[in-house]
Amino acid sequence: MSEIYFYKGQKNIIDEKQEDVAIEEIQKELLQVFDVKNLSFLFGAGCSSHVEDGTELGIPVMAPMAKEYYDTLEPDDKTYLKDTIKINITHDIYNKNLEKFLEVLFSYKYLMECRNDKDELEKVQALIQKTKEFIFGKCTNKYNSVVGTYEQFYKKLVYRDKNLTKTNIFTTNYDLFNERALDQLGIIFSNGFSGVIDRYFNPAVFNYAFAEQMDLSNNKWNVIDNFVYLYKLHGSISWIEDENTKHLFKIKELQEPVMDDRNVMIYPTPVKQNASFGSPYSDLFREFQKKLMLSNNILITVGYSFSDEHINNLIYQALTIPAFRLIIIGNVEAKNIKKLFELNDPRIWIIGEKEHWEDDGTLTNTPIHFFKRFVEEMLPSIDQENIEKSVQKVLDNLFTQQEQVPNDDS
Repeated sequence: MSEIYFYKGQKNIIDEKQEDVAIEEIQKELLQVFDVKNLSFLFGAGCSSHVEDGTELGIPVMAPMAKEYYDTLEPDDKTYLKDTIKINITHDIYNKNLEKFLEVLFSYKYLMECRNDKDELEKVQALIQKTKEFIFGKCTNKYNSVVGTYEQFYKKLVYRDKNLTKTNIFTTNYDLFNERALDQLGIIFSNGFSGVIDRYFNPAVFNYAFAEQMDLSNNKWNVIDNFVYLYKLHGSISWIEDENTKHLFKIKELQEPVMDDRNVMIYPTPVKQNASFGSPYSDLFREFQKKLMLSNNILITVGYSFSDEHINNLIYQALTIPAFRLIIIGNVEAKNIKKLFELNDPRIWIIGEKEHWEDDGTLTNTPIHFFKRFVEEMLPSIDQENIEKSVQKVLDNLFTQQEQVPNDDS
């Protein structure tokens, strides 16, 4: 029997079904979800990578990223961390969580600032900067295979009924996978920036839409089909703060990301919740809250572990609205997701597959709730061949009708 589950509340609606039957059932349910008036997605860190033949491709999630970073540290750095700051990077609290590591570094930094110990302050700041540069560097890699998965996602998304409101894509990731995929597909998107040569943040742009003129005489307009809204809640590697501009909002979008002190990104630190109160984050979170509060709204989370309290609080507020639905594509056994499962709320759907781990922390299977499998197997799709046949049928009928029209010269 399949180990795939689909919980509505605490009831597994595909219990004891074969895998192909279970996936078909999920597709049918998600196809109906695509027809709701207001649909939003929230992408977390798990959407920036995928596993092929046991190897993780793309930007690692927190545990493998932490291990990779610690391997880059010099012996002197490790000694300093262990003897002076009292961080043992082999301890469970640190070896799988770079956020906890940064939390202690920042706490030690504040202590040294209070003591006015310039030598220690310089050392810990160097380590913090090295960690930031490592995270930034991982996010700048293009990873074409991951971009390809995003392309598949958006190809399926554009078939959504054009008469419905445009889909909102929220993400906590700094990388440019969404932008690269949308550009390669020629899909127009609004990310809160305006301008051509110099692009600056302007939250009013989220109220705009691209439209085509349908009737010249009546000035009738229709929003174009291929259009999405993209909200990067924690900033982006392509955003910097430009203090020299005369624009009201000083956040500038670059064509190519550059690592410097002006980067606009909320790093995984203990102050990230406070950082979200400033612009542009406050504007983006306001949009997130506004979209969640819309009527007949569904939020689908993918690759999100529910570890960001400032985001969770807005989702919990939305759950006070009876018509709101939350669909979690994830591991039901994960600590924070399990809390939502225990609410036994039928408006909360949890879809995923049992994970199998070795003693050394290696994942031996690729569950269906991983982003690549979610896109390829769970997301409903319209058969492209059938679409092309339908279009050809219409063209053939038009051609036949033209042949039957009498020719005045005959």
